[in-house]
Amino acid sequence: MRQERLKPFVIWLAELHGSGADIDALHQSLCRELVKLGYGIWRSGLLLETLDPEFSGGRTIWSRDGEEELQVTLNPHSKDLSETYARSPLKIIDETGRTLRARLDAPILALPLFEELRAEGATDYMIVPLAFAERRRSAGLSFTTDAPGGFTDEDVNELEIISKLISATFEVRLLRHIAINLLETYVGPQAGASILDGSVKRGDGGRMRAVIWYSDLRNFTRLTETMETSELLDLLNEYFDIFGTAATKRGGEVVQHIGDAIMIYFTVRDDSTDGMVTAGVIEAAEEALAGLDAANEARRARGAVEIKCGIGLDIGEVTHGNVGSVRRLSFNVVGPAVNRASRIETLTKALGTPLLMSADFARTTGRPWLSAGWHALKGVPDPVEIARLPDPARAAKERVDEDRRPEPLRADPLRS
Repeated sequence: MRQERLKPFVIWLAELHGSGADIDALHQSLCRELVKLGYGIWRSGLLLETLDPEFSGGRTIWSRDGEEELQVTLNPHSKDLSETYARSPLKIIDETGRTLRARLDAPILALPLFEELRAEGATDYMIVPLAFAERRRSAGLSFTTDAPGGFTDEDVNELEIISKLISATFEVRLLRHIAINLLETYVGPQAGASILDGSVKRGDGGRMRAVIWYSDLRNFTRLTETMETSELLDLLNEYFDIFGTAATKRGGEVVQHIGDAIMIYFTVRDDSTDGMVTAGVIEAAEEALAGLDAANEARRARGAVEIKCGIGLDIGEVTHGNVGSVRRLSFNVVGPAVNRASRIETLTKALGTPLLMSADFARTTGRPWLSAGWHALKGVPDPVEIARLPDPARAAKERVDEDRRPEPLRADPLRS
């Protein structure tokens, strides 16, 4: 074993601790260091299983084929991915817990990856299981060379040691990635960042100016009584996905899924204005309703129940923060604007339109709007003027009706 190569690596690794490098940047930096130390690496793969509702894991592939290149790929949960894993070197090291080496200039295991690498001119391959404390998730680091004769035995031994030494650093980065990702998934990016920054005590929070979006499904009680569980959950997920996607693209964060209801807030930040935020919210609401129309067309075609709902919008000062019992907290947003938005939503069915807002909100949007009258809202001390957007179809019909209406009788000027 050559101490003259391992010692510089250990010094590099010690200096690396405490850096904020992401997983892919860390992998790239490692490969550059190993090339500098003379290991003749042509390609390296970092394969990690994660904890994510959308992706099962990911990989970064570093290569020096001509110019240095780094590819990052996330793997969605799928049956195809399971079949790919079943024919991969990662599965072998998961099962054995030992390094796998394959001389590619000799007879090889019948694995698609090995055939691909050999066709590209690789001569030797090895993959090391990373020594993570959490062993339930797959983690492997591979090295490939195109040097004539492949890796030396000393190369293989030293690369094994190097992989074990850097395992903890990769695991720390992965655990942080998982923590951030799960917090964003369950409480939203803004609340998740606040939690990671230390706002974890009951009562931690503050005040902010925000738009509140409140949506609720129509006839949900009847749906729960008549639909199969899988169909009901599919309906809810389709509805939540359409609305949540439209809102989050424009800075909205879902506070809660409350049964069949969604509450979303859009912060009016110091570098923004009411109008900039509310204009984006209107665009999101229109996109969500258009997406719902398209989804319902597909649902009708297959005989599924349509999704019908309303949206209520308001703007104002709200309180946000951690509420709950000592050991069971949730991030919440409360205030008059929250109450008004939910009450405005209940009017959408009675007024025959899926989208209503307070006139205070409508005035900031820069969009044409129509008054839907003043209404007493439950829990709100004073009546609130409600606004709606002009309906192009309704406006066109009103113009046609106006054109067809008989002209009023006029007095005959000769008889006056």
